[in-house]
Amino acid sequence: MRAIHFSFRKSLPVLSLLDLPLEPALLKATENLGFNSATEVQSLAIPAILEGSDVMVSAPTGSGKTAAFLLPLLHRLMNIRSPYKVSRALILLPTRELALQTLDHLQKLAEFTEIKAALIIGGESFKKQLSTLGKNPEVLIATPGRLVEHIESESMDLGSIEFLLLDEADRMLQMGFAEDLKVISSQCRAKRQNLLFSATLDHESMSPIRAQFVDPVSIEVGSQKADHSHIVQQLVLSDDRKHKEALTFALIEEEQADKVFVFCSSRLQCEQLSSFLRYKKLKVSYIHGELNQSLRKKVMTEFRQQRIQVLVATDLAARGLDIEGVGLVINYSVARTGDDHAHRVGRTGRAGQEGKAVSLISDLEWNKMASIQRYLGITLRRRVVQGLKAQYTGPKKLKNSGKAAGTKKKKKKIKTGAVKKKAKKG
Repeated sequence: MRAIHFSFRKSLPVLSLLDLPLEPALLKATENLGFNSATEVQSLAIPAILEGSDVMVSAPTGSGKTAAFLLPLLHRLMNIRSPYKVSRALILLPTRELALQTLDHLQKLAEFTEIKAALIIGGESFKKQLSTLGKNPEVLIATPGRLVEHIESESMDLGSIEFLLLDEADRMLQMGFAEDLKVISSQCRAKRQNLLFSATLDHESMSPIRAQFVDPVSIEVGSQKADHSHIVQQLVLSDDRKHKEALTFALIEEEQADKVFVFCSSRLQCEQLSSFLRYKKLKVSYIHGELNQSLRKKVMTEFRQQRIQVLVATDLAARGLDIEGVGLVINYSVARTGDDHAHRVGRTGRAGQEGKAVSLISDLEWNKMASIQRYLGITLRRRVVQGLKAQYTGPKKLKNSGKAAGTKKKKKKIKTGAVKKKAKKG
């Protein structure tokens, strides 16, 4: 097995995209889009993909990975002709929003080519998608759940897929799509190029996916654990839901950011907080997995166009969404994992801009936040919002891990003889 591993923690020399052997039509599109320099992940992944190797890439959010797989994929489709009009490439993503964003990127990069792409995602008409599939677009961009529905209804054939790409693979596994990914890959042609992009290659369910890769080139660029040096991360202590709502509004008012992401742990929190902020006369909306697709698309468009200032979201919106100008991220509730925290924070401070992220921490969330800081190797700076100082002041004692040192109560010793006597009387 030929497994090549590149690991880069320090910056590489900046390459021009012109230094990469890409089709002129693609380079023309990148020039029109205003980016001519290749990022680290692009400099490493594009040549490996162009060689036809199976490639597995670990890269942090905001590293330019979408272009790192789209450019070489489009190049190969242009250079390896097919005598038949069939779908040849399949890109799988965990959420509809990421699928829509990827389609948008692809269409811009393919502007001067004849390559067509189509979306196969949940929340849209099944019948309309059947019509789209009948046109055999060269690239399919899909979410696993809806694609499996088409496979089970025998409405599509993936036997012509030459390129299978899994983006945000760890997130798909985290969301429980492992079995769906297995079903989908089994339907694609056996001889194909496999590509995988993920925040980490160490997910516990990654082994079955790895087994399908042939002599993969493994590339690791940066780390999701790396501190976001251009993002100020702060911690504000809080007492309860009403206090957190007041803190959220006060922080938005203090920071005066044009675009604000607020992350919650549940659908109910999203809706309650959104309602409170709307009452406070802010331009706000929310997004979570149970909204229908047309509404989700409308909300994201309004946020991008600054028709709304504040977007309250679950972790549905934490991964990969590239939205310019987000000046502030508020963690209304603590993320489940350190990786999820890093993805949330990564919505701000993109493209070299400065950003700020503030986490609201209650007594029940202290230990979880301590674990995240330890995992990521970061320290959140304490901040107090004027007029809203919490009654909770943090743990009185801390362990070396940063977690609260609790006082263990001594267990009362029960005399066995006394227990037996009571039992006899009863």
